[in-house]
Amino acid sequence: MQAASHKVAGYCRRNFWNSCGIGGRKMNREIFAQLAELSAQAKPAEFVTLVSAPDSQAGYIGQMLLLTAGKHLGQLVDEEFTRLVIDKIASLVWKKPITLDLEYEGASYRFFWDRLSKRRSALILGAGHISQPLTSLLAMLEYSVTVVDDRPDFANTRRFPQAETVICKEFGQALAELNLSSFGAIIVVTRGHRSDMECLRAVIDQPALYVGMIGSQGRVRIVINTLMAEGIDKDALARLHAPIGLDIGAETPTEIALSIAAEVVAVSSGANFLPLSYKWRCK
Repeated sequence: MQAASHKVAGYCRRNFWNSCGIGGRKMNREIFAQLAELSAQAKPAEFVTLVSAPDSQAGYIGQMLLLTAGKHLGQLVDEEFTRLVIDKIASLVWKKPITLDLEYEGASYRFFWDRLSKRRSALILGAGHISQPLTSLLAMLEYSVTVVDDRPDFANTRRFPQAETVICKEFGQALAELNLSSFGAIIVVTRGHRSDMECLRAVIDQPALYVGMIGSQGRVRIVINTLMAEGIDKDALARLHAPIGLDIGAETPTEIALSIAAEVVAVSSGANFLPLSYKWRCK
């Protein structure tokens, strides 16, 4: 949820478990799952969370409503109140995340309104020579890029001026602090298979449409076999793109970055990876 106000959204996530009934909890889980999927695909959506209600209606606090493509998922208080919220939002011009007040049946309610950013996001784990052109390419493709590395000489804004965020921390610490479900693409390009495995353990179950790891076939095989021996789900590992990138005969860091960026775009758009000339000739 890239556009979310983390303070209010965090409150809502913590609060709804205690405030909603079993049905509300299940619905909010469905909404969070849908939000993660929409965010990974950079699809627009709006979401509303009830953050204040009269004491007699406090059980509704934390309920969520997801609005996308002319449809809605979830309910706030009841059907009539939900319709009032939808109509109120429709009458306003979006500027930024905001809390809004609404009077209903003589009582005051407050809800938090936010939107998913249409901008896609990518997490690059490793700040080596391939990561520099890769960050530039992804930024040109309108990705918000976060770069993580544990080396101050590598992980800095001077080397990555086009990155949205550059984090210089141990990979494990950085991954524990990041909201990994907000990234549509996660790219592992660290300097060694030990760091690769540490990163993969943290990201392999995330909802990102694309998870890729650099390395030779031998190195990739070692990492995957090790993680399988540790009990990592085989289906989760099957979605890993490794060795990373499309086969374009890449040799230089920039060419390798191009092959990775092309694969990210192809996977995200559900493309078939075929040359356009081949597709044309087969018609």
